[in-house]
Amino acid sequence: MSESQFNFFSVGLNYETSSIEEREKFSFGAHEIEEALTELIKMPGVREAVILSTCNRTEIFGFSVDKKVLIDWLTSHRGAVFEHISNSLYDHRSEQVAKHVFRVASGLDSMVLGETQILGQLKDAVRSADNVGALGVNLRKLFDAGFAVAKSVRTETEVGAHSISLAAASAKVSDRIFGSLHEVSVLFVGAGDMNRVCAEYFRSLNVKSITIANRTLQRAKSLSSTVGGDSISLSEVTHRLREFDIVVSCTGSPTPIIGKGPIEKAIDARRHRPILFIDLAVPRDIELEASDLEDVFLYTIDDLGKIVQDGMRNREEAARNAEKIIEDRLIQFKSQLDRERVIPTIKKFRQRGESIVQIELEKALSSISKGEAPEKVLVAMSRAISNKFMDEPSRALNHDASEKKMSLSDALEKLYGLDKN
Repeated sequence: MSESQFNFFSVGLNYETSSIEEREKFSFGAHEIEEALTELIKMPGVREAVILSTCNRTEIFGFSVDKKVLIDWLTSHRGAVFEHISNSLYDHRSEQVAKHVFRVASGLDSMVLGETQILGQLKDAVRSADNVGALGVNLRKLFDAGFAVAKSVRTETEVGAHSISLAAASAKVSDRIFGSLHEVSVLFVGAGDMNRVCAEYFRSLNVKSITIANRTLQRAKSLSSTVGGDSISLSEVTHRLREFDIVVSCTGSPTPIIGKGPIEKAIDARRHRPILFIDLAVPRDIELEASDLEDVFLYTIDDLGKIVQDGMRNREEAARNAEKIIEDRLIQFKSQLDRERVIPTIKKFRQRGESIVQIELEKALSSISKGEAPEKVLVAMSRAISNKFMDEPSRALNHDASEKKMSLSDALEKLYGLDKN
């Protein structure tokens, strides 16, 4: 594999290598991605780049760039010192980047094995890179291959069939605190994909009521109509906390939107009936200090992740099948890039052959027109074409260094099947 053809790099940190506090520091909001990419591709040697930032990971993918450039940019962009986070960062290069992309797209590198949301997030990341001209032909090939692998994994395996989702984990925690969920009121803060999945799941459990709050009220109304609930504006949330038993929050806010003070007032108004807060956002939506309050239960996405991990045993065989698909597709992807690398050489080789034939053919036709015997002319033309084809390979074999000479000799035997004669 040519390094110039497979010169991919990636650096990042995820839920396995870093704490939620670190992920908060390195998280990129959706509104930041394109500006960050525009800045990143101005760095020396960065020809192409994609930034993926979710609750569980922040990763940068690049082509034709040293990983140190990516690490230096990421740490300086977030005001971090490399030595402080070096144990949390991981990096990949060359074909390992392709394997990592395939696993991420297929949900095999997720907190919830086989979850589908990451595929949409990855497509959004690629779209953002494309919008600002940071994608490029090489990363486009890589991610297109990753999306195709993800489709195969989902159609050919049951990797997601036994999935214990964050929604199910949230319900499990709720059940521990409230017992039956038929009499609980649930507020979802944010109307994105994560809350949509959770809201639909809680609706299937026949909770008493569901309310959706969002900065854009129309989006809240759209989701609430889907799950048969009510909608409120984001500005109403802190004043109405007292009405809800469970609050599930997942927004893109860079700072907490629900503080300890409003939560304390809500608990007092509820005469200390408990409230369960499930914070699925990174950066977090709910002030951590709220967990110190009596009758307040606060779970972060990492807390739920531990519950999810407990339910992974049933998916081990499906995951092994998925890994086999990824290994096979990685070989195919490498072969594809190899073929594309030699296509220009094949074209030049054919053009050279056609040029030699054309020159000798014109000489032969000229000789025949002057009255020379056609048989003699054809013999001379054949010999001339043969000599010109063999001249440069013969000189290379006679004059190159010993080690290179043997390599050329082996190549000629393979190309022309000489070892079979």
